[in-house]
Amino acid sequence: MEKVNLKKLLINFAKIFISIALLYFVFQKIPFREVTVLWAKTNVFYLVMAAILFLASQIISTKRLELYFKANNFHLSFRSNLELYFLGMFYNFFIPGGVGGDAYKVYLLNKNFGWSAKKITSSLFNDRLSGLLAICVLILIFSFNLLEAKFFPILFVLLLVGFFFTYFLTKKLFSTYTKVFFKAFSYSFLVQILQVISFIFLLKSLDVTDNFTIYAVVFLASSVLSLISFAGIGVREMLFLQASKWFSFQPEISVSASLLFTMITAFFSLFGVIFQIRKLNLKLTETP
Repeated sequence: MEKVNLKKLLINFAKIFISIALLYFVFQKIPFREVTVLWAKTNVFYLVMAAILFLASQIISTKRLELYFKANNFHLSFRSNLELYFLGMFYNFFIPGGVGGDAYKVYLLNKNFGWSAKKITSSLFNDRLSGLLAICVLILIFSFNLLEAKFFPILFVLLLVGFFFTYFLTKKLFSTYTKVFFKAFSYSFLVQILQVISFIFLLKSLDVTDNFTIYAVVFLASSVLSLISFAGIGVREMLFLQASKWFSFQPEISVSASLLFTMITAFFSLFGVIFQIRKLNLKLTETP
């Protein structure tokens, strides 16, 4: 157990190091003072709208996880699920190197209700997998607007193969979730759409008026690559910096918007402090 914890600790600190290193490189190219100057001119209306859409995406994410819990006959109330979700966000964002948000959920649910830790973990894993699938599908969809028509058949085949491969993989390895697969994916798709629109509003708050498709693709790609860094910090900014070399947008604006998105994430993650200070009173719904 000590070796496992040490390995996890080292991985988390490696992610933090990667985030710091990437941000250092980005700010060598784009002085932070340029970012603060842009922030001072931010359109507050679009900033607030971006925050609202991000919050909506998190609430829908909670409903998606609820589907996987119910597939295992785990009937946690929506309020308890939402509080647990924000608590997990807090652990993931503000306690690097400590207990991860998902691990803490497994611990609390197992402790309070005696639910199988293995089943809770599989629910959380499939919840993440559904989100990843939605990101990949959206990247392919947006790519139709970026590539020449001759590539459309390839994109279409990749989209179908990726989607149904994930479905049949779920059916084979996690048959419990087969019935909720498509509904969970629809939630995941909506979650990612809301986050993309949220990011576009952040760009509009900085007076960006075009190239939203490529911004969306880079933003979604950064969500996939966020696994190698701490909370995606650094990776997103680096991708936008590099993408600006091939596409016609200003890197300082995209990096500024990216950091604003991180700040919004941090702000809502702080909601978890409330539930950390106030002991959670997890409740179940009546079994249908």
